[in-house]
Amino acid sequence: MNFIQEFITTHKISFPPSLVYLSGFITGVVGFLLIYFTILFLKRYMEYQKIRLSLNYALLLVELPKYHYLPKTEAQVRVIEEINNFENFINSLINIKNPIVFEIATPHYGEEIFFYVSVPKKYIQQIQKAIKAFWPGSEVLLVKEDYNIFNPEGVVLGSYIKIKNHYFRPIRTYKEIAIGNVDTLDAFLAAFNKLKKEGEGLAYQVIIQPLGGSESKKVKKVLEKLKEGKPFEEAISHKEYLEIFKTKEEKEKQEAEEKKKMIDEHLIKNIENKMLKPFFKVNIRVLMSANNVFEAEEIISTIESAFHQFINPGVNEFTINRVKGRKLSNLIYEFSFRLFNPSQSIILNSEEIASIIHFPTSYSKSPIIHWLASRSAPPPANLPSEGVILGESTYQGNRVLVRIKRNDRRRHIYVIGQTGTGKTTLLKNIAMQDLENGDGICFIDPHGDVAQELLGLVPRHRIDDVIYFSPGDIKRPIGLNILEYDPNFPEQKTFIINTLIEIIDKIYNLQLTGGPMFEQYLRNALLLIMDDPSWGYTLLEVSRVFVDERFREELLRKCKNYPVIEFWTKQAPVVGGELSLQNMITWITSKLNPFITNDFVRPIIAQPKSSINFRYVMDNKKILIVNLSKGKIGETSAYLLGMILVAKILSATFSRVDIPEEQRRDFYLFIDEFQNFAFKGIASILSEARKYRLSMVLAHQYIKQLPEEIASAVFGNVGTIMCFRVGTEDADFLEKQFAPIFTKVDLVNIPNYNLYIKLLIDGYVSDPFNIRTLPPKHIDFSLVDKIKELSALKYGKPLEEIEAEIEERYKHVKSVF
Repeated sequence: MNFIQEFITTHKISFPPSLVYLSGFITGVVGFLLIYFTILFLKRYMEYQKIRLSLNYALLLVELPKYHYLPKTEAQVRVIEEINNFENFINSLINIKNPIVFEIATPHYGEEIFFYVSVPKKYIQQIQKAIKAFWPGSEVLLVKEDYNIFNPEGVVLGSYIKIKNHYFRPIRTYKEIAIGNVDTLDAFLAAFNKLKKEGEGLAYQVIIQPLGGSESKKVKKVLEKLKEGKPFEEAISHKEYLEIFKTKEEKEKQEAEEKKKMIDEHLIKNIENKMLKPFFKVNIRVLMSANNVFEAEEIISTIESAFHQFINPGVNEFTINRVKGRKLSNLIYEFSFRLFNPSQSIILNSEEIASIIHFPTSYSKSPIIHWLASRSAPPPANLPSEGVILGESTYQGNRVLVRIKRNDRRRHIYVIGQTGTGKTTLLKNIAMQDLENGDGICFIDPHGDVAQELLGLVPRHRIDDVIYFSPGDIKRPIGLNILEYDPNFPEQKTFIINTLIEIIDKIYNLQLTGGPMFEQYLRNALLLIMDDPSWGYTLLEVSRVFVDERFREELLRKCKNYPVIEFWTKQAPVVGGELSLQNMITWITSKLNPFITNDFVRPIIAQPKSSINFRYVMDNKKILIVNLSKGKIGETSAYLLGMILVAKILSATFSRVDIPEEQRRDFYLFIDEFQNFAFKGIASILSEARKYRLSMVLAHQYIKQLPEEIASAVFGNVGTIMCFRVGTEDADFLEKQFAPIFTKVDLVNIPNYNLYIKLLIDGYVSDPFNIRTLPPKHIDFSLVDKIKELSALKYGKPLEEIEAEIEERYKHVKSVF
């Protein structure tokens, strides 16, 4: 460049003035364009940075439990306390320098009001822990797909909120408003309550960002000036530097005038109170979408009017700034990306922020708030790493499989929950694992569906182990003689007799339909026909004792039980009146005939020898699947057969006393709708079955279904309790089992396939926690029919043969009539 200048100077080259002006103009234009494009680039770059940062944000859904059980007299105190809790939560975020977004929203489909927090992803765990600390029992869930308030065929209205006067002047806060027993949030939620289920969406967004400490210094200076008597406008102005140009006389004159001014004590107090709390820069936005402008206007006006409650007369208030056109598009854009707009920023302290937005309180009036249905709790640290899987704990996003050890299962599992909550799925999942582990099980299904599904879950190498008992399959009935017992264990006879009488009592209520004499007659009839187990008598012969005098005399001649002989030869014949033998015949036969005459039940209970050796089943890990669907056999007959099966298993369990405990193989008994098959024998086995290696899984719907004695035995002996959703009456009872971690509110609201559990771990009961059942495994039904056929061939007997045997036994019956 220097040589050009030297050349021009040496040769005295000159340019015309017009060319000089043009050169200056071009230079100016180029400079302007450089500045313009630099500013445009910086602006675009800043927008890009904002978008990049916003995309690094996570959206969290906040679910709080609703404490319905708090006394209403505490409402006023609770409202202030709970809003103050949110204020303290905001104060705890002061060290997070990034903007934090709070939103209340209802999408354009649905009607629930959701509460959200959006934070940088690196702060997710910090925010989750903070919310759970301030609101114990709450859930903070990561939202994978953002909500949408915008009706694709509708209109959108929007506004942003500012304050009228300088931020030093405070607005009215919840601490004044809630004195009248008012939650400041209710006025906002009133707008959400008006939304239609479809086509209308509403969002209320508040973005906060901590303000630097320099603001506190400014406030202190302003207070000093106000205390000197200066007007507020002058106190907040920055004219101190002009003081150096004033003469001494002017300063003295000004000081004299200021002394005459009134000091605004009320304003000073307001500002002093405001500066006690941390300051935040705040954006406030409201967006409403509806089918038309009129509907949108009505609802957005409602939420805008909610800010009127914060008017602090003569001090400060909020102002509504409705936007249109390009400004509305920008507002939608900034709302969607959750961008902080400095031009719309106001400064509020944490108390003021908590007044305009907070999580719902226990007494929020809106009926459509999305509450947490039930609370959660962390699983114990010593969860077993072995054993069958009961479900999955997902506390705070941490997924952990929950298992129970084999030894702890020997103290039994008790499951309660309303119909359709997931009990059967849980039982099926546990049974499936037992099948895969090669263990022996008996599954009693009162409905039939699970029995079919379990057949489809049997591993192929265990098909030969299956015994499928279904009274509805009439072609080859499986024999089940309740009166059969092992002569090596004569105590089984007493157990069977007591159990049968209890079963009949459970079905018919003998206090109303029989009385003590009925029991005495029935007991002696059973003792008579069971005196010698080799006789192989069944329930059919019980009636014959009463109606066939020759049969009874034949039995008495062979009987070796003197008290029984005494009863039938000396007591029964001399009893007269209603309790006479002839009158008692009707009472006895009326109780047994419904089973004896049932075409499906008779071929089962009339076979002298049971097809199933229950002791063999237990000792050799067989699979007994029982389908007691009431469709064909009737409800009462299903109960009878179910209780007979349970009695047989319990009797076989007690017979294991003849082998050392360490040689007794675990056997698992599953009873769904447990109340239908419960009798006193179960109460005794609950406390003793551990040493006999019978582990039970008992499930039913509500506690009142159980007799008091059995219910007491269950809760006194069961090691693991699993509770799905229950009714209010059961929740009152069960609350003490799960308190203080869970309440009755949780017990009646827990979603389907979720449950609360007190898990036995190494002999000690854990604190309650919640789990979710796992989805059922795919079922292969291709071999189900073959399994049924194989079982029937091995354990069943042709119906024609059974009926022929029954006919032969009754051919020579001689009635006493």
